[in-house]
Amino acid sequence: MALPEFSEVDDALSSGGSMVRAAECHGVLCGILCASGSADMQGWVRHLFESRDEKLDISANALKVLHDVHQGTLAEINDEEFQFSLLLPHDDCAIEERIAAVSEWCSGLSLGLVMGGLQDKMLSNDEVQEFIQDVQYIAEACFRTDSDSEEHTEQSLAEIEEYLRVGVILLNDELQPSSAPSPTIH
Repeated sequence: MALPEFSEVDDALSSGGSMVRAAECHGVLCGILCASGSADMQGWVRHLFESRDEKLDISANALKVLHDVHQGTLAEINDEEFQFSLLLPHDDCAIEERIAAVSEWCSGLSLGLVMGGLQDKMLSNDEVQEFIQDVQYIAEACFRTDSDSEEHTEQSLAEIEEYLRVGVILLNDELQPSSAPSPTIH
């Protein structure tokens, strides 16, 4: 099951008054799934709409979109062929928007790991520990782009996104071991 489009998820969240954006929403879910092996759909949705505008109702369509994110992420994160993807804006969006979304996704992953009950003693792999530290750094980092190095910025962002994608697979394999071989982060 493929994930819904980033803009569709963002619209579903904002239509119900959520202050959470699509990238953070997906990061939280990924963190919960990695740390606990499952994610209660209702608890996750409650978190997403905790600080919402009470005047706005959460539509059935918005809940369906979030259900699709939940189910798609669950399928992808456990995919034996490592087909996991991050829910981020398309490459044709402004680079600043995409950079902000990566930061939000990392912030969400960190929060989701805590919500899922991650404890340091659960981590025995040094690469995974380093990955979690890197995620926290990326979430807090302040990015800027130079107009004369747009190609370099694009390449760097693509490398960060791939690092995060493979890192989540490795993290999930560390915390929720399966029989599939795990990838190596370089």
